[in-house]
Amino acid sequence: MIFYQGLAFRALGREDEAVRRFETLRNSGRDNLGRPATIDYFAVSLPDFLVFEDDLERRNTTHCYYLMALGQLGLGRVEEALREFDQALELDRNHFGALTHRPMAARRDH
Repeated sequence: MIFYQGLAFRALGREDEAVRRFETLRNSGRDNLGRPATIDYFAVSLPDFLVFEDDLERRNTTHCYYLMALGQLGLGRVEEALREFDQALELDRNHFGALTHRPMAARRDH
C-alpha cells in the first residue's frame, strides 16, 4: 500500500511525499534484512497457518528484497529494482508481489 501511496502522491505533484514513501520501503527492507525473524503467536491474524513448517528467515529475507525493490522502483532506480525483485524471486519463485511488480520495472528498463 505504501508503494501506491507514493505513486498517488507523485500523480498529485507532491514529489517530496512520494519520495518519502519510496525511501521508507527501501530503508525498511534494508534495515530488516538479516534480522532474526519471529512470529507473534498471539497475533489475531497470521498470514499463513503453516507457522511450524515455514522458514521464517527465508520469508523475511524475501520480503526485505521485495520492499527494497518497490522502493527502488519508485525512486526510478530500475536496475536496482530488477536486481532486488530477482533476488526475491530466487528465494520464492511464486512471490506474488514480486511477480506482479517486476514487469513494471522491466517496462521502464528501456
